[in-house]
Amino acid sequence: MIDTERYCVDVAHQIDAVIAALRRVQSDMIRDHMHGLVQASVASNLSQEERQRLADEIGSLIGRIV
Repeated sequence: MIDTERYCVDVAHQIDAVIAALRRVQSDMIRDHMHGLVQASVASNLSQEERQRLADEIGSLIGRIV
């Protein structure tokens, strides 16, 4: 669009659309990963250290999306 000298606002709208699509993909991916972490934590006979590692990872993932 830039090469064809499209109107600046049109390019900005396309950029916004791409960013929104990437955020949806990221959100779905993180949700699925967190689901797996929670299931692993609940269903497995994990040590307290491993449960803490999973909890820390979940906290980190939440921090990325907030």
